[in-house]
Amino acid sequence: MANADAEPKVASERELRFRGVPRNSNTADAVLHTQLSQKREIFKRKTITSSNTESIFVDTLVIGNGPAALVLSYLLHGNTPFYDPNTTHGPHPDSVLHSLLDVCGEDIFAKERGRHCIYGSILHSVTLQQYLRYAQGRFASQVVTPVNFLLDTLVAPNIDIDIHARQKSRVSWSLVKEHAVDHLVVGSGFVPGGQWAGRDVPSKTLSYAEMLSLPGFSFSEYYKATHGNEPDPYSRPMRTEVASYYAMYPSRVGITDAVHANYTVLSIHRSDGKAGDLFKAIIQNNDTAGLQVVTARNVVLATGVFTHQVPPDPILYPIVSRQHANNHYEQTGFDSDGAVLIIGSGYSAADAILSVPENKKIIHLFKWDPKNRPSPLRACHKETYPEYACLYRLMRLAVSSRGRSSHCGSNCPCLAGRYEGFANGAIIDATPDEIKILLPSGATIERHVSELKTYVGRIGVISYLSSNLRSEVGVGADQIWASKYSFRKRITSRMERWIPVGTTQSSRDRDKHMPDGQVIQNLTNVLDESGRKAPTFESSQGNVNDYATSYGLEVADGVFVIGSLVGDTLVRYVLGGCVAVAGNIIERRNAGR
Repeated sequence: MANADAEPKVASERELRFRGVPRNSNTADAVLHTQLSQKREIFKRKTITSSNTESIFVDTLVIGNGPAALVLSYLLHGNTPFYDPNTTHGPHPDSVLHSLLDVCGEDIFAKERGRHCIYGSILHSVTLQQYLRYAQGRFASQVVTPVNFLLDTLVAPNIDIDIHARQKSRVSWSLVKEHAVDHLVVGSGFVPGGQWAGRDVPSKTLSYAEMLSLPGFSFSEYYKATHGNEPDPYSRPMRTEVASYYAMYPSRVGITDAVHANYTVLSIHRSDGKAGDLFKAIIQNNDTAGLQVVTARNVVLATGVFTHQVPPDPILYPIVSRQHANNHYEQTGFDSDGAVLIIGSGYSAADAILSVPENKKIIHLFKWDPKNRPSPLRACHKETYPEYACLYRLMRLAVSSRGRSSHCGSNCPCLAGRYEGFANGAIIDATPDEIKILLPSGATIERHVSELKTYVGRIGVISYLSSNLRSEVGVGADQIWASKYSFRKRITSRMERWIPVGTTQSSRDRDKHMPDGQVIQNLTNVLDESGRKAPTFESSQGNVNDYATSYGLEVADGVFVIGSLVGDTLVRYVLGGCVAVAGNIIERRNAGR
């Protein structure tokens, strides 16, 4: 174990080395096969002993290697986003947003006239921050953070009404060496991609293909390289296809030196050493069980909220035990006439229902509370997501039938005659092949089952943080699980502590009820021309306010959250948080250089 107070050693050559996939690899299978064969070459070194007190030092340690972590690594390699109104599509269609970015975004790194670095805009433009809070509240879902809303609308203006909008991006990218930050990205999967790589569910994605793209190498480019033709922009690719895309991404954008797979972060704690307030992490190679100590100035949590499935209720353990035994001994034909019991009201449960063989009956138990916690299937349009919309109609029919619907008729032909739904039903007893269900009416019924699938939610793990760090980030010293709501309150509270110059609580409340035009006029008049011009990116001393400091995504000093931990679980909303966090890390590094 390294001495917590020892001066960290800056490795002359990165000790954690991961050879990238050759650029001429043009198939998803080749990429996956190559990376799987290379995983045994990761971290070939001796296990740390008490006599070995040296540690690798990096500026930033990113935990997780899913889409958010990959995007952050792309940024920390020096790839810098600029607002570019001079594309063939012209300025951003939101004229107010265009004017704010056009005035506030200039800095010495905007090497081409007319392009403005987004880092400087989001970190230091008070007026832009005010406008984002207004626009996000008026035009976007309340669960989307303002900075995620900003980058989403810059990369794909009006994408919700125009699927081709991503091709009309107002963001351009340039490699700026001054913005490169030494960092490591670590994940436990065999290949990059996070939970996309770890779950081989044979189902389609919720998002259209291009909404899953990451900067520098789009899904369309991947698809054309592997299949020889452009994908249908309205297609929803299979999850396994997207996993292959994310596995290929690091090699195609040149970040494989920092992105590492197949090892686990065992613990992280804060250490006040001679070099300042640092973090110590112990990392284990999953192949060799060898350990490595990594010291970092910043830690970014990108482990997501989908790493573990919430286990079934203990009352169902008799079925679970029998099912486990059947799988273990490969007795697949045992009790084949029983129904498949599926519990859950979300997309995973829907995918499971739709994938049940046609000769099997389905018993579906789900919660129904449309006012307080509606099923996400409710938002699925019958033309865009016909299979989900169809199942949602069956669930509504089950509710109107007092908790049961065994005859679907023409509502969903693929499930006709074999779907039986129970809204708010509770299992009160279970044997290895029988269940007793208590209906909301008070009646009880029994059903014969042969298989159980529960999808009552997935959750993330933050047990690798020390108890002190878990307290610092606001989840509690004893809390080792994280959902998409775990950090939301912390992020919101940090954002709310920021008070714009010249405003009061009463004036902010008043803005909520103003006509759109009046609010915009007030925003643009808050500061005069000189006040709207922010200090240059490099000259800033890093003294930014709590709101601008990554928009509340810094949940403790030096600890940031990105990806689904922020609460925005769609890939399309990954970029904003990553840009905010990267800009903050780069600015602090440059200020202290």
